[in-house]
Amino acid sequence: MTTCQEVQSVLAWYLKGALESAESRAVARHLVACAACRAELAQVVRLQGELTAAFQAMPPAPATAWEAVAARTRGVRLARLDLGSFLAGLSIGMSFRRGRLPVSGQLRLLGRNVPLFQITKGGRNDG
Repeated sequence: MTTCQEVQSVLAWYLKGALESAESRAVARHLVACAACRAELAQVVRLQGELTAAFQAMPPAPATAWEAVAARTRGVRLARLDLGSFLAGLSIGMSFRRGRLPVSGQLRLLGRNVPLFQITKGGRNDG
């Protein structure tokens, strides 16, 4: 990582300590030598501080917010995570159906889904 563009694209992760150690050291070496990237780093720090302050100043969401979201997303898939390869993988999804929030898991083998589990909001196993 030697260019300003590469360094500036990872500054937020650098500040959070989320980079691998070799990448973090490369960013630090670049920052020592580059005034422009140090200035960009200072701007990122200021922006993170301003965003943190703004979110802390926001009023909490009303108690009815979850009900409003649930009513609008009934039967709609909210999230899905797929891990694996073309031939085999694990799929975990979440959707809101019939007033419940099921989380389900499937194993995908050679293009076929094999249900592993489904847990509803109440903790029941439906399959």
